[in-house]
Amino acid sequence: MAVISGSNMYDILRKSFSILNPQLMHHSERTAYILYKMLQTEGHMSSKEMADYVIIAVLHDIGTCKLEYIHQWAQFEKDDVWPHSIFGFLFLKYLSPLEDKAEIVLYHHLDYNKHYLIKSQYIKIAEYLFMADKIDVTMSMPGTLEPDYLQKYRNIKYSAEALNLFLKANTRYNILEKLKKEDYLKELDELIASVSFSEDYKRKFLQMLIYIIDFRSQYTVIHTLATTIFAQELGDLMKLSGQDKYNMYYGALLHDIGKIAIPLSILESTGRLSDKEMDIMKKHVEITDHVLKGIVDDDIREIAIRHHEKLDGSGYFRGLKGDELTRPQRIVAVADIISALYGKRSYKEAFAPDKIKAIIQADADNNKICPAVVDVAVKNMESIIRNFEKKKEAVLGTYMQIKKQENDIYEQFKGL
Repeated sequence: MAVISGSNMYDILRKSFSILNPQLMHHSERTAYILYKMLQTEGHMSSKEMADYVIIAVLHDIGTCKLEYIHQWAQFEKDDVWPHSIFGFLFLKYLSPLEDKAEIVLYHHLDYNKHYLIKSQYIKIAEYLFMADKIDVTMSMPGTLEPDYLQKYRNIKYSAEALNLFLKANTRYNILEKLKKEDYLKELDELIASVSFSEDYKRKFLQMLIYIIDFRSQYTVIHTLATTIFAQELGDLMKLSGQDKYNMYYGALLHDIGKIAIPLSILESTGRLSDKEMDIMKKHVEITDHVLKGIVDDDIREIAIRHHEKLDGSGYFRGLKGDELTRPQRIVAVADIISALYGKRSYKEAFAPDKIKAIIQADADNNKICPAVVDVAVKNMESIIRNFEKKKEAVLGTYMQIKKQENDIYEQFKGL
């Protein structure tokens, strides 16, 4: 069974980004629609090719999801455009199913009269994306879409070809009027729904969404990875069925997607959370439920949203008891605790294996988490952590590679 359809894959992106930054998601989809109609007018591409470019366009400002950028999005058209373009390019190159097309995002703010400096097979698409981006941004500025204004920057900021293609597409599809009425969203949905995406593509797409959340902070970079790997290790040791392991993998992967709505001031708090802050933090589970409902299989969704339930009914957000919690749900709950204890945070160092074992054993003895799962975890803690460390290095290596290349590329582009 497919974990998610192509249209649902896009729905989860829309829901998540609309929570993170509604203004940004609105701009991204409008830009994607303009690009889509330009490509449709050109008439050279299959639906699959256009869908890939539409998704790239929706993600073109993904670099703004970094901690230091997310609240400054409105300034990007006025200030230095390269930091978010570069981070977005590197993020898509290393952590998405669209790695081969990531250059489009890197060049989407490059003026046309500087294209001679660049050699890329995607420079024309980047040029079209620049045009679409600029059209949407300037729609809110009086007089900026008048013919004289658009012609003013012809072959300077954008090529005559890109401008003429947009004008032709607007005449054919009435783009600007549809954007005003928001009639365009249905067309984007229909395009995505018409395309078949591979299971590998969809798996990487979901992983990408989780990395968007986790990469907001250096302290959360590997939390979801750790929870997922610990759950897989425990599932193998407890000999879960293939279907249970499949559901558990995706449930663990998606278990914290609701944290996209939690302020970083709470996620990275260096002290004990106040009662009010804790209430906000706990909301991430309900938000996860909202994001996933109707999008992924209910078995996967229930695994994701029950990781804070306790056997004695003292957990959240439903206060379920032990007889209501399945084996995969119990495993992910324990894996999440191990991940939190083993992970380094702003307020603590990573706990040693012996300390982790003592804490989870106490929770099991107090009827909080499953004794059977804890027994397996305690007996195999060293090997579980060792296997995680092997896999962790690849992700951390990618994270560090992105940070290094981000600085190197910025030095090359900052004067353009």
